[in-house]
Amino acid sequence: MGRKPRIEYKGGVYHIIQRGNNREYIFENRDYKVYLLELVKEYKLIMNFEFYGFVLMDNHYHFVLKTLEAPLQDIMHRINNKYSKFYNYINGRTGHVFENRYKGILVKDNKYLLSLLRYIHQNPVRAKMCKKAKDYRWSSDPYYRRNKRGDIVDIDFILNIFSENRQEAIKAYEKFMDMDEMEEGSIFEEGLFIGGNQKTIINKPLAEIQRKSLDEILFEVTQDNAIFKEIKNASRKRHLTHYKQAYINKSLAANYTMKEIGENISISEAAVYKMYEKLKH
Repeated sequence: MGRKPRIEYKGGVYHIIQRGNNREYIFENRDYKVYLLELVKEYKLIMNFEFYGFVLMDNHYHFVLKTLEAPLQDIMHRINNKYSKFYNYINGRTGHVFENRYKGILVKDNKYLLSLLRYIHQNPVRAKMCKKAKDYRWSSDPYYRRNKRGDIVDIDFILNIFSENRQEAIKAYEKFMDMDEMEEGSIFEEGLFIGGNQKTIINKPLAEIQRKSLDEILFEVTQDNAIFKEIKNASRKRHLTHYKQAYINKSLAANYTMKEIGENISISEAAVYKMYEKLKH
């Protein structure tokens, strides 16, 4: 029986699971983990995707990423292929390093996304490698706790789900991650499977099927037809600034790009970015 067609959504968020061939320990050495993260950082710049979370275990890894331009298949192929060449060269060997087929599961909403992130951060705890998720070095958890931005992990989207106030967001994040209950693995390792030789790309983002439109978000923020129209007509009146900032923040949380947000109210992507940066300070 042939493999299922690959289904990809523009702007989709995916949970990636990749294991070593025959479940071999291919990340046991610290240098291997460092190199894999360097590859993620390198290909983020080249292929433009957002990286929300990871955990590197000794024989497998979990990633959570959002595709923006390049297809998921291409991103994963380049990262895994380059890592395989490195691993084989260092160990003087040939052959498969990874299982032939990575598993990719579509993340359908923010509630699931937060639980998924807790699940992958709990992996070392579940494997008895540490007592608390915060004690494990090779995951994205420290990036969120330390508000570490501008590196590998894109922390803003996740933390903004908890709160628009960064200090409150980090406290809420820590409370959520440090809960004693363990997430059920089967929930996160099944679902809409992404993988295989055939590929179908749905150009309409999955998020557009589920989320509110940008105009709906704007009206939700303004609650006033006159203000709504002023913003849509690109008015630069000062009293509209806080409405625009709230609109930008909610739209980013709904997985819209800064370019899409700006085009909806006739301002540039750079202007959206500047207003968002001011909101954070």
